[in-house]
Amino acid sequence: MILAKQPPSPTRKSQRPSCSVIIPTWNEAATLATTLRHLTATAVPDADLELIVADGGSSDETRDIARRCGAKVIPCTRGRAPQMNAGARAARGEFLYFLHADTLPPADWYARLTADPHGLPACFRLRFGGQERLPWLRVYSYFTRFDIDAFRFGDQSLWVRRADFRAVGGYPDDWQLLEDNYLVRRLRRHRGGFRIVAASVTTSPRKYLRHGFVYTQLVYTLLYTLYRLGAGQPRLARLYRRLLQ
Repeated sequence: MILAKQPPSPTRKSQRPSCSVIIPTWNEAATLATTLRHLTATAVPDADLELIVADGGSSDETRDIARRCGAKVIPCTRGRAPQMNAGARAARGEFLYFLHADTLPPADWYARLTADPHGLPACFRLRFGGQERLPWLRVYSYFTRFDIDAFRFGDQSLWVRRADFRAVGGYPDDWQLLEDNYLVRRLRRHRGGFRIVAASVTTSPRKYLRHGFVYTQLVYTLLYTLYRLGAGQPRLARLYRRLLQ
């Protein structure tokens, strides 16, 4: 029996969800290129990836660097929450990945984040650049592996389905502090869970180096405690400016 020759199978399109990486910036020329190049170099070959830089009025070369690295630049009002919301509105991806300009996700970040079949919101654990020489930073980064809201902040990055982000209203536009913790708690209630990925992003310890670890952490603990006790944003912002700026 002679079998008829079968036509070649059509090339399968990627089964991975599309992803829009959103990076809020303000004068981040020193770190942005490294972050954007890392993202494109480490994404899997079939990734449907979009890079968005939501810029709050940089006066350095941030916008030019973003465009040269293949990112879409969204000019917007300065403020991390409104910048991330503006980036989300411009995004086309099924998933949104919010990342700071001075933070590098692990080399297998894309595969790890897209591996969850349930599409739960997620973040990575945290490590600081050079923490091997700074024991207090190692202690803090260790605790970010636990599923406790007190350790959920924006420097760990955030992966969320765009539909879920919209369902909870996104970031509160008028918040200046702790908007990331607020959103994680809303998403956890909305989806009934939150995922801590067993790998770490690496971020700059620049604020800890500027003010000292113990002092900086005490200030953050004070701000977080007041926030959970119901203090409003104006009071928290005044304290932050007085103690850390």
